[in-house]
Amino acid sequence: MDSIKKISRKELYILIWKTSITTIAKEHNIPADTIRNICKKLEIPTPSSGYWSKLKFNKKVEIPPLPKIKDDDKETGLKLVEGKLTYQEHPQTTLSLIKKEIKSEPTISYTVPNKLMKPHKFIIATKLHHEKVQIRTKKRDWNMVIDYTNVLSINVSDNLFPRALRFMDTLVKIIEKRGYKLEVPHRTTVTIKNHSYHLRLTEKNKRVKRETDYSWDSFDLVPTGNLSLKIDQLYPIKEWSDSKTKKLEDKLIDILAWLELRAKKDEQEKIEMDIWHRQQAKIRAKKEALQKKKDEEFSKFESLFQTATRWHKSQYIRNYIKEFKEYTIKTNTLDKVKKEWIDWAIEKADWYDPFIEKNVELLEDIDRETLKPKKKSYW
Repeated sequence: MDSIKKISRKELYILIWKTSITTIAKEHNIPADTIRNICKKLEIPTPSSGYWSKLKFNKKVEIPPLPKIKDDDKETGLKLVEGKLTYQEHPQTTLSLIKKEIKSEPTISYTVPNKLMKPHKFIIATKLHHEKVQIRTKKRDWNMVIDYTNVLSINVSDNLFPRALRFMDTLVKIIEKRGYKLEVPHRTTVTIKNHSYHLRLTEKNKRVKRETDYSWDSFDLVPTGNLSLKIDQLYPIKEWSDSKTKKLEDKLIDILAWLELRAKKDEQEKIEMDIWHRQQAKIRAKKEALQKKKDEEFSKFESLFQTATRWHKSQYIRNYIKEFKEYTIKTNTLDKVKKEWIDWAIEKADWYDPFIEKNVELLEDIDRETLKPKKKSYW
């Protein structure tokens, strides 16, 4: 992408010795401490406070060389986007900061209760839907109509369903308090900064070999009682599950932080992709404009060539008429018929000559350039 450029360690070194870190910070809205920390981490020497005053009064200054380090090509995290310097922290650093910010929110509880309390409308709808499915299954009434409005994407065994509802009730409420948008038209979708992610709560299953008399192996999927939250549309699928040391309920902050970091990453990629598309559109427009000029130039040359050719041929005709007339006079054979032919030929030369283009009624349907009938328009 022509308008997005990663700033290397060497380029940052050159930049900070040309422009003060304070000035760079103000111009590009990046904290000065952030730039200093990057320099410290990458062992980039920085100017002392007296450097700029010496430079101002044209005093001699010394710039220390950029030392060689083991990972000399290590990225600074700085990018130049359409002339604007931006900084993107390492994902793990950003994730830690997001987690810290989420934990510090005093109005939100991240603890899943032991029983449902003031359940969300989505939880009420999902519970009612589950009960009706149980009734339909028990009665084997497959014609029974079941409403899917506001039903969350939950697929667990009956024994695990109460716990799944409590977890989702807590997650849904937190999502809304964090300012995200949650929709359930067909599947549970959370939207952050215009980026949507499909959530699905499932139960882990294990394959158990079935005892059969067949010569091939057959397996059953047996519920394990372990919850798993998945984001389906990503590849590979992102998943949080119960583990031996940590339940899914204890991973709420991890889930929220990951979603926010992913939305931030997707937003940055969208900005960069929009810039790339604009850049490509400019390149295409320039190419198309240049091609148009080339086509127009060649068209004008073709016209010039055809006009010059016509003129040359019209002179060829006139020279022939002249030679013909002189020959008939010389041989004393110039009669009325030949005089009429000479007049006729001169008229045709005047019709064909691009400087004259005399109107000849009998040739009005003929194209002078091609000497073929003109294409007729029926409109």
